Amino acid sequence: MTVALFATLLVAGLSSYCFKTDFIWYNSLEKPAFVLSSGYWSSFVVVSYLSGILSITRLVEHKHIFPSMIFFAVLGVFVILFVYAFFTLKHVLLAFVFITIVLAFAYILFVRFLTKDVTLAVIFLPILLFNVYAFISTLAILMAN
Repeated sequence: MTVALFATLLVAGLSSYCFKTDFIWYNSLEKPAFVLSSGYWSSFVVVSYLSGILSITRLVEHKHIFPSMIFFAVLGVFVILFVYAFFTLKHVLLAFVFITIVLAFAYILFVRFLTKDVTLAVIFLPILLFNVYAFISTLAILMAN
């Protein structure tokens, strides 16, 4: 549990550090109606982080660390890069590239978990769903701007 909490807090902390929203810029972007407000977005992020903590904890408890933890680490790095590209650099295309990589690794992990441990796949599902939503939202914002 400690490893999972540390890893998740590391990603959350670095993402928060990279999260420098220019609200004037962000509000000027064309966004479809399905893009969540910041309050709902934050709630979804919290659920994803809890899902990550529980998923990593289960991996460690069941000693299924390799290669799943490598995929989790890559996923975390690209989440940070996505947040940095979108909110700090204000580069929607680069953010879309990063969220595509994030979604690919989340999908790989989900399929891996489905074949190894269905309970783990269910625990991980909020992360996959959040990344699908972030991918679709980023694509829509990219296409509209």
